[in-house]
Amino acid sequence: MNDEIKKIMALHMFEYKITKLQLSKKMQLSYPTMLSKLLNPQNMKISEFCKLCDILNLDAAELLTNYNY
Repeated sequence: MNDEIKKIMALHMFEYKITKLQLSKKMQLSYPTMLSKLLNPQNMKISEFCKLCDILNLDAAELLTNYNY
């Protein structure tokens, strides 16, 4: 489950040319915190997950449904 979500997020980061540092700034999180949340998406708050999905142009509901997050 987590591996698929991590792969999808990484792919969208690559497609939109968003670095982890840029993502941490957009998410208003420290860089180490952002890294931790990307490694373990299950530790994200729902609000953080939704914000990340908005930034990466992902459908949060689809990810939650299809990957039993």
